[in-house]
Amino acid sequence: MSLVARSELEKEKRRRDILNAAEKLFFSKGYENVSLKDISKEVKFSRSTIYLYFENKEELFFAIVLRGIRIRNKMIKEEVKKVKTGFKKLAALRNAYYEFAKEYSDYLQAYNYLLSGRFDLANIEPAEYKIEAFANSKLYDEYKKRFEELYIKKLEHSNGNVTPGILTPKFTVSEYLNEITLLRHEMLYIFCSSIKQGKKDGTIKPDVNSVEITVLLTLITTNIDNMPNDLKDLLIIQGINHNKFLVDLNDFIYSIIGTKQK
Repeated sequence: MSLVARSELEKEKRRRDILNAAEKLFFSKGYENVSLKDISKEVKFSRSTIYLYFENKEELFFAIVLRGIRIRNKMIKEEVKKVKTGFKKLAALRNAYYEFAKEYSDYLQAYNYLLSGRFDLANIEPAEYKIEAFANSKLYDEYKKRFEELYIKKLEHSNGNVTPGILTPKFTVSEYLNEITLLRHEMLYIFCSSIKQGKKDGTIKPDVNSVEITVLLTLITTNIDNMPNDLKDLLIIQGINHNKFLVDLNDFIYSIIGTKQK
């Protein structure tokens, strides 16, 4: 391995260490109760070192939310691929989301906090060097892979001095938000395309409005794990546990949009 490649791996490790430290603190104490000083102490890096990788605490939090959303979408796509009919794909999507909520509850809470109104998402300015990859729904990993090829090649031919024409390999708050938004849209697309497929394969009623049902199912799916305690208590009094409620909910949805064949 070349010195340049080793240096890049070390940088990526430091970045990952900073994220891991911030994640641990955010999850245990909450976003508002954590400072960059706390993160610096946890990771044992100076704050000036952290600033080389992240501009502020907000950027760190967005990066952690993005971690969770990537996991969620991966779980959803894997489950949806296992079934064939449109209606079963809808059920698989919801089940995958519920499994994510159960297994990665901290990431889900972080994502919900992002959407809570605490951050002024509408006024986050686009990155100065926003690239076409985002506009065309090509996500960060593709960009990063191509960037690193160019960056390392430039380093190897410049004795470590990179010309100003090469972009700094650093995400910004707006770019994290861009990818989070794209991945959210990807989940909506899976919902909508599954409904359209179900209408074609006969498992979903042909007169169902795909967009309306997508919105309805998204609201149900993303809010069921934020159920207020008094509603949970109502179910418990009736002897209905979480799993039974999910099964009954699936049957209810089927009665609304499904046909005789699943």
